[in-house]
Amino acid sequence: MEGLLYELSRTAGAAMVLALLSSLCTGMIAYMTSHMPGDQRATDAFRITRVLAVFGGVAAMAGGLTGIPYHWINGDIDLQTCLIIETGLVVLTALWAAVALALMPGGRLHSR
Repeated sequence: MEGLLYELSRTAGAAMVLALLSSLCTGMIAYMTSHMPGDQRATDAFRITRVLAVFGGVAAMAGGLTGIPYHWINGDIDLQTCLIIETGLVVLTALWAAVALALMPGGRLHSR
């Protein structure tokens, strides 16, 4: 179990960094193409950027939710600290999911 939590949190961290870099690149492409007259690729690039940003957030939350129990199993933190942090992360994940759902293409704020 310890090895699984370690690998999950480490992989989620790497995925988060890659999603960040990809989101920055597609965001810059979307910004540049939005200033070119007649170029229709900007809206697709903005949509991809939002999806990558949400994926990066999912990876960050998964990394946090698996990394804290790993440190508890290793004895780095005590049970009370682990439960407090995990409860805070679960609440933060729920709030983040509601906002991400509203901001995603096809979400309640953007549907017609």
